[in-house]
Amino acid sequence: MTTPSNTAEGLLLPAERARRGGFYLVLVLAAMLCLVLFEGLVLFVVGVLIKGEDMGFMGEAGVAGYVGLPVLGGLVTLLPLIALVSRCPALRIDSTGISKVRRGGTETVRWADIDEVRFNSRQSLLLLVLKEAALPNRPIAVGGARVAIFYSLGNSLWRRRRPNHPALIVDAVERFAPGKYTTLPGSLGAGGTKGAGASA
Repeated sequence: MTTPSNTAEGLLLPAERARRGGFYLVLVLAAMLCLVLFEGLVLFVVGVLIKGEDMGFMGEAGVAGYVGLPVLGGLVTLLPLIALVSRCPALRIDSTGISKVRRGGTETVRWADIDEVRFNSRQSLLLLVLKEAALPNRPIAVGGARVAIFYSLGNSLWRRRRPNHPALIVDAVERFAPGKYTTLPGSLGAGGTKGAGASA
């Protein structure tokens, strides 16, 4: 999933960090290329300029000598990123409620359990204010209210990465549960995110 899907059946937003997977991949490949060029520069300085070897000396390292370390570093970097991206959920809003969709299953908070839907001041977190009877086995009192930090819209400093997502979410919430959305920014209180049982 790479683009939001907003239909009559509901809204489906892809996982934010998965959307940036291509950026991470390009960044790692660029770092690998820079490392190859750095290795070539080091061999040139040490072998040709310092030791006085001819230019053929640089070819003695072979392809494996140049790309071995960059490829190893790239794999060590990419594998944790792939694992991280695969764990990030997508967001679905439909007539049932608001859901986080993962490969291993779906976690849904039904409309009947939600008092309010709001964002934090930076619109980087989707917050659900729950009713008293909702999720009784999961204490999530934060800042004096039962607030679940349900979904992260990504880096709060990189709004260009998600320019329309808050508007799409508001539209979907108003469509399926009119009156649930409030424009008041959510406050996590002095405790920050501590105690948030449904974190993104």
